Amino acid sequence: MLRSIIKFARIRIIATCFALVFVGAAAAGGLDLRVAAGLLMMIAFTVHANSINDYTDREIDAINLQNAGDRPLVSGDISNRQFWLIHAGSVAATLALSAFFGWRGVVLSAIVLLIDYAYSIRPLRITDRTFLSPVLLAITYTYYSFTIGFWAVANSPTYPWLLTAGLCLGFMARLLLKDFRDVKGDQQHGKLTFLLRFGPRVTTVVSGVLWAASMLLVAAATSYAYGVVLSLIVGALLVWYWLYKLARCPQIREQEQIVAVIARVGNGAILMILAHLLCVQQTGLSTSEVQLIPLAIGIVVILGKGLYVRPNA
Repeated sequence: MLRSIIKFARIRIIATCFALVFVGAAAAGGLDLRVAAGLLMMIAFTVHANSINDYTDREIDAINLQNAGDRPLVSGDISNRQFWLIHAGSVAATLALSAFFGWRGVVLSAIVLLIDYAYSIRPLRITDRTFLSPVLLAITYTYYSFTIGFWAVANSPTYPWLLTAGLCLGFMARLLLKDFRDVKGDQQHGKLTFLLRFGPRVTTVVSGVLWAASMLLVAAATSYAYGVVLSLIVGALLVWYWLYKLARCPQIREQEQIVAVIARVGNGAILMILAHLLCVQQTGLSTSEVQLIPLAIGIVVILGKGLYVRPNA
């Protein structure tokens, strides 16, 4: 069952959640041992969210993801009983780890777990709602991960809402693109995603606008530090280029590769923001170094992740 748990966790999602936890902790003033509990919470939370979504979407996934290696319900790697054991265990683990963050951590986790059910299960089944689905999913993943990291340290008396909002919009821009690979199954099961309702060109344009809005909010949240701003501009230019290519690409496999590149650019931007927050806290660095170090990291990471489509992306 351990292998199935890892598959439900989705390594790429876990990596993004981990990065957001660290950004939240850095925004609060540093690192704390409770950050480790927060990272474990993200694993339990993603297993919970993905497992219930996989269960309710197993017929759609059987069409869209026949050969996917991370869908144990489609591949038949686990029995129904094993599935529910894993799912129940993820609930218990999430709530137990939340206790490290006091009553507010437990309450927030309980709300997020309920959102997971509302997202996947009827009568609400928010995943079928064209507009609410990407908005709620982005807010849940971003706010939850970032806030747990922030609460793990909580040296800062002021919650960084502007930074959280910018990260959320960036995540939303990415989520609009995830349905490119799922068009066939979504059509057959009447799931009217944003992509199916408005088409590739509108979807990519909206994604690009959200990316720009995210960039502006993050820039404002970091007091327009030129290292951050220049890195974000490079990332935005790369994303808009790939969105242009995506809107005109008819091949599903190539669409998946382009979407993966855009996601990598987003992850690179998060790492750059983390570098900026950590540099700001280092009293031994000069003003120029505080600006140039995140800029160098941002340019290298963002360009390295977003310049080309990898054959197996």
